Amino acid sequence: MGHLGKLVKGKANRPEQKRTQVRVKNIDKSVEDLEKEQKTLKMRKEKLKTDMIEEQKMAHFNRMKILTHWRKLLRLAKTEQLKKEIQIYQQNHDREVDAKDAIL
Repeated sequence: MGHLGKLVKGKANRPEQKRTQVRVKNIDKSVEDLEKEQKTLKMRKEKLKTDMIEEQKMAHFNRMKILTHWRKLLRLAKTEQLKKEIQIYQQNHDREVDAKDAIL
């Protein structure tokens, strides 16, 4: 009677052991790669944060410049309006004075 398969448990060569060693080496490499990727991602995140803060500062500065320019324009417009109103009041006053002089 012939035996099929293994006679004794564990006697056959296990190619799985070689695979596990290769897998462990690949895992070590992949862990190193993951650490490098994490470092680069962290550096990118830091850079983006600093860029965002710098952009916010520049936006605030430019907004203030625009506001000051707008205020200057509004002041000029208001002074012109006030000058026109003063001329109207002056003309009304002159008319009233002429009318009173005519009465006298």
